[in-house]
Amino acid sequence: MFTKICTAEEAAALVKDGDFFVCAGNMNECLAEEVFDAIEKRYLAEGHPVNMTIMSASGVGDMGPVGGVFRAFEHFKHEGMVKRVIVGHNGSNHSIMALQAANKVESYNFPQGVIEHMFRTRAKGLDIELSKVGIGTFADPRVEGGKTNDVTKEDLVSVVEIDGEEYLAYKTPKIDYAVIRGTTADEDGNLTCEDEAALTNIQAIAMATKASGGTVVCQVKQVVRKGALPAKEIVIPGAFIDKLVITTDPEKNHRMTMGEFYNPAYAGKYKYPVSAAAALPLGVKKTIARRAAMELKLHVPLNTGLGFPEGVAAVANEEGIADDLILTVETGAFGGVPAARTSFGATTNAMAFVDSPTIFDLYDSGYLYATFVGLAECNAEGSVNVSRFVKKDGTESRPGAGGFINLTQGAKNVIFMGTLTAGGYKSEIQDGKLVILQEGSQKKFVNSINQITFSGPHAVDINQNVLYITDRCVFKLTKDGLKLTEVAPGIDIETQILPYMDFKPIIDDDVKEMDPAIFREDLLGLKDIIK
Repeated sequence: MFTKICTAEEAAALVKDGDFFVCAGNMNECLAEEVFDAIEKRYLAEGHPVNMTIMSASGVGDMGPVGGVFRAFEHFKHEGMVKRVIVGHNGSNHSIMALQAANKVESYNFPQGVIEHMFRTRAKGLDIELSKVGIGTFADPRVEGGKTNDVTKEDLVSVVEIDGEEYLAYKTPKIDYAVIRGTTADEDGNLTCEDEAALTNIQAIAMATKASGGTVVCQVKQVVRKGALPAKEIVIPGAFIDKLVITTDPEKNHRMTMGEFYNPAYAGKYKYPVSAAAALPLGVKKTIARRAAMELKLHVPLNTGLGFPEGVAAVANEEGIADDLILTVETGAFGGVPAARTSFGATTNAMAFVDSPTIFDLYDSGYLYATFVGLAECNAEGSVNVSRFVKKDGTESRPGAGGFINLTQGAKNVIFMGTLTAGGYKSEIQDGKLVILQEGSQKKFVNSINQITFSGPHAVDINQNVLYITDRCVFKLTKDGLKLTEVAPGIDIETQILPYMDFKPIIDDDVKEMDPAIFREDLLGLKDIIK
């Protein structure tokens, strides 16, 4: 009897030297860890496969010391296994980043949403993904072309003009082997995802791989009889899946997120009460989040990132408006409360789920009302770097952009959030004023940034509203650069802001004081403010 069921070892044996290998997932959501482990064990025993090109849209791995369970591309850290890496984000793969930094692999970083759409475009049999995403950033071939080290030479993106409009043309991959994950399959390979935290990009990858003539391997928790699954619950038809691997250790190799083995609120099965007890203590993270939350709008799609932006959802929850917001995440959830840290990509109490390529349609279209994102470096033009970091000893890391470029180029309103300085910075709120206890050793507003992840001039060209909210002041992007428009109570511009910037911003003739309510323990009354 013909069967698609095989062991992880049998699936690993199908990978050939030189294959173009694609991985689904976000961190470990929809990630087939058992198959990755088997491929590494095969390499250690046989010396194969070698010279693979590996590709993923999102970060897939253990986040170094943070996750420690799912390793994904970390299994491919052995020199010679991989010749080329194409990813949306490298931050989960510290060993791969080390190979990249040592010029031992060719390496590209493209915007996450572009890669999601490259898979869908390949599924249609097309060789080029046309996009405006990345123009003016490091993905633009006139800047870096997405190349992240000296041994990376081939151009995978070019500039084209159609009817007087500029686009970036990204070459789509022809995939030899892909690994995806779902929850349940029937004997024909029809797949459901009832216990997964998100759909990510598994459907687009499966279809792109079959369009390329490649092999699709899917890891599942269980296989049921042919015809046992309700047709409308099937996410991927069995025609797009070649092999099924039933995990032998679900708790280790089929966790919902790195942080949790299973959470029914992530799967959309239950709605859990979200307590206001998780309110942030009064400090700069909360004051920055409160000022940013004043830019929210009810009942329209929004996005919040990691770090300081996580505070926006916390403030909204404390103020009782969380149910009136439609927060989204790059993995495809609408509404609810996005999870953080080791469960990033999951959402508690989501109202709906789509897949990653679809959510990036929304982001790229301009329909997203606002995105709230972090801030590492910013120059006088308002361009921002969050993707390349250089240490004092000259070594660098390039975790990449993830969905940052799609979000910040597509949203109507872009809200950057972070402290004015970093590196030992300490402060507190006293009597409704910001008091700086220890200044940070590193300036964030500098003359030259290490990489352009967000282009201020491009944002001006496309008429975006861009704010930079810090602990002690607010800047607005103008055609002439950054303008200082608001200052925190207790802060002096001449002694506590300008000396800690490499450049002097435009200073509004009527600089306003940030709303004093932001710096008090009482609630803001946020719903009335944003109405």
